Amino acid sequence: MRRPPFDLWQLLCVRAIAQHGSIHGAARFLNTRQSAVSRSLHNLEERLNVRLFTRSPAGAAPTAFGREFIHWSQTILDNVAGMNARARRTGKGENGQISIGIQTCVLPGRLSAFTADFRAAHPDIVFRYSEGTGKRLLRRLQRGQIDFAVVTRRNLVPALQVTPLWSDRIVAALPTDHPLATRREISWQELRHETFLIGRDNAGQDFETLIQRKLGETDSRPKIRRHDIGSNRIVALVQNKEGIALLPASWLPLIRDQHGHDVAIMEIHDAGGSSHLEFGIVWRPDNENPCAQTFARHLESHRP
Repeated sequence: MRRPPFDLWQLLCVRAIAQHGSIHGAARFLNTRQSAVSRSLHNLEERLNVRLFTRSPAGAAPTAFGREFIHWSQTILDNVAGMNARARRTGKGENGQISIGIQTCVLPGRLSAFTADFRAAHPDIVFRYSEGTGKRLLRRLQRGQIDFAVVTRRNLVPALQVTPLWSDRIVAALPTDHPLATRREISWQELRHETFLIGRDNAGQDFETLIQRKLGETDSRPKIRRHDIGSNRIVALVQNKEGIALLPASWLPLIRDQHGHDVAIMEIHDAGGSSHLEFGIVWRPDNENPCAQTFARHLESHRP
């Protein structure tokens, strides 16, 4: 690669000579020797093969081309100053991007409400979002492909930092003509003979683990049917009387908007009360993204 025709110091010298009208004035402004400024200008003009200033006992006046060059120099130096300021702010975690993966069973908008204060205080930090299953997001987090993951807090890797976010009650969706649909609430034991429909974004593994824990020691093994579809389609299968589904309670407004009263939503209780999904935001403590470090400090200081 060929050497650039000039460097930033030479541009600084040209700007200072133009501003102060002489090489002597420029040297005093730049806090350097007059010979250093003179030599820098001489080398630049020689390299460009054009005269930038006309020297006289009265000082230095820019030539016609020199005036153009001074304008270009100012633009370059302003851009460099801007780049430097931006780099410093980025290094301090005040500017840049944060990537967050969100488990697909999280209600849309819920995380945005949680980060609202941080985003207001750091308007130059941009959030980029993606979604997926909890396992996939944790793999991406460990590979450094995302900065944070919002997932259910089951079997998290010990090396990850975690801040609890919220707890979401678990409810059951049943066909409206189901014998239990007229009850105000039901127990896990009353569901032991049902077919549970599990979707890929329905916190499926968490629900499956919960079903096994609640019903795995009963006389009949829980019937679980897995589908590679999302929550809304799982509810459609409930409408088709193919089984029942577990849902996070935060999804109920959306479910009712889309399915009306075609499904019955039931509270599930046992001796331990209702069951919940516990959500948290996790990150790697060795993440070197300065913006991610700023956000992690915010999370720690606002831990519920």
